[in-house]
Amino acid sequence: MDDWQWRAWVGTRDRGKLGAAFLVTPTRLLTCAHTVLGLDEARVGFPGLREDLPAKVVARGGWRRLGDDGDVAVLELAEPVPYEPARLADPEDVPELAGGGRTLGVYGFPIRSDDNERYATITTDPHWLVKQEWWQLQTAPGYALEEGYSGSAVYDTATGTVVGMVTNAELGDHDRAELGWMLPLSRIRTHWEELDDVLPLRWLTPDARGDLRRILDGIPYSGPLAADLERAAGRPPREEFRSAWASVRYVAEGWPHDPDRLARYLTALGRHLPGARRGKLDAWTARHLRPAPGEAEEEPASIIVRLERLTFDRSYDLTVHTWINGAEGPSQPTVRVPEGEVRGAVQDAVARTRQAVIGRRWMIEFAVPESWLGKPFEQWYVDARNKIPMRMYPVVVRDVDRLRPDSIRRDQAHQRWRVLTGRGRSDPRRVGCDAPRKGSAFHDWLEANTDYCVLVYGARPLRSWLTAALNNGVPVMLWPRTSCTDAAHHDCRGHRAAASLTAAIAGAPPADLPRIALDLRKEALQAPKDEPHCGRELTLLWDDPSRLPDPPLAMEV
Repeated sequence: MDDWQWRAWVGTRDRGKLGAAFLVTPTRLLTCAHTVLGLDEARVGFPGLREDLPAKVVARGGWRRLGDDGDVAVLELAEPVPYEPARLADPEDVPELAGGGRTLGVYGFPIRSDDNERYATITTDPHWLVKQEWWQLQTAPGYALEEGYSGSAVYDTATGTVVGMVTNAELGDHDRAELGWMLPLSRIRTHWEELDDVLPLRWLTPDARGDLRRILDGIPYSGPLAADLERAAGRPPREEFRSAWASVRYVAEGWPHDPDRLARYLTALGRHLPGARRGKLDAWTARHLRPAPGEAEEEPASIIVRLERLTFDRSYDLTVHTWINGAEGPSQPTVRVPEGEVRGAVQDAVARTRQAVIGRRWMIEFAVPESWLGKPFEQWYVDARNKIPMRMYPVVVRDVDRLRPDSIRRDQAHQRWRVLTGRGRSDPRRVGCDAPRKGSAFHDWLEANTDYCVLVYGARPLRSWLTAALNNGVPVMLWPRTSCTDAAHHDCRGHRAAASLTAAIAGAPPADLPRIALDLRKEALQAPKDEPHCGRELTLLWDDPSRLPDPPLAMEV
């Protein structure tokens, strides 16, 4: 956030700069509806970076004239810009981040001979509420608001965290103002609900939330829904909702530790939906709010071991993260480890980290370079002092390249993961020992079949196969770490192993695969040592792209 590239101006070629805006996705910016009044298209500029870019006005709030609420507009660029969007606060945190006399920053583009932006320091507070819509702003001594500040983000000057947007000011002498108003994020999202897709909310994962919002997009909040909501909440709400989505958000955020309440309300809401949407909502609920026997289902926590190979020597950067309730938890600092000492360093770091997940349902994820995907990580120790192996918990591997924000592999995996979770079940594709040996043929097969999301190998896959599958974004693969040496492959050891693995996972929800792999490994421990078993020396690549801890700073240099 130290380069603040998300700040922008908005205007037209004829009238120049009319106000401010801020980037919230690589293609979308927020500004005020009154700033682009009467416009379907505008121009946008990022000072000192890119200027005069075309942008369409793709959404507006209910603002029509001075005093109206909903003074929000959304601009969409023709192409993504390579700048980090603004860091938005969780709306529940805004009162603490913005109140108590804390100083905040705003910026604008008033008419000046130098045509540059200007900055001001302001304060605000939740109790400076105006008509349940705006918070009053007070400029610090020596600063003033002017025309051209409308649409500015209101942000913490130390971190860049955005808490709201300037809408207007009480202009006095010389068209300068000491008082103004802002819309906090909690109000902006009532006027543009897609903002919820990029806010750091604490319930569900961003992908699950976004899918649910799209299912409910355009569904109004009605009298029958109000009655259902009162039954689910146990009390009438204190506010009137603009949409069905807003009422769902009210339940999810009002009772964050009670997913059963949300499930009950969604079941009631589904009865009021058209047939196609009702089916989509039922499928979504089954995937994300499916209760386990005797308890509500929760996303498994994880210890995520991240290994990045250095290019200048045989060493690795090691970071151990935790992933809890859909967000990053405590992490260990990055350390540089020689290749021969990686196992010991990982075991030590896991031992220091495991307290954050003990007592939860948890797993261990190894995000490692491609050449390490076949290592027997489940045989490493989760407790080296007592010789307790990691295989007592679900252990999966991931492609570390997909953890990089700019990775094409990650983008491809995200697309196939959507297909997989949308389907709601594993439809595994077997890769026989006699499959085409050339990586190019295997790549073409996968590229032509974008719905192939789960691959099962009967023997250790060729390196070219793995590369092709990773490049095509295949998110789930299973294989034994043994080779098939049979001369013929119509009924070889590899074909039998692949058939057993396919039968074990066919139809299973994607989220259940780490647990199924754990059960297969346990079965293999009891099987006769001289007989093959598909759970013996089993590797599961399970790469959910939503479980994405922030990259350590040391790895981004």
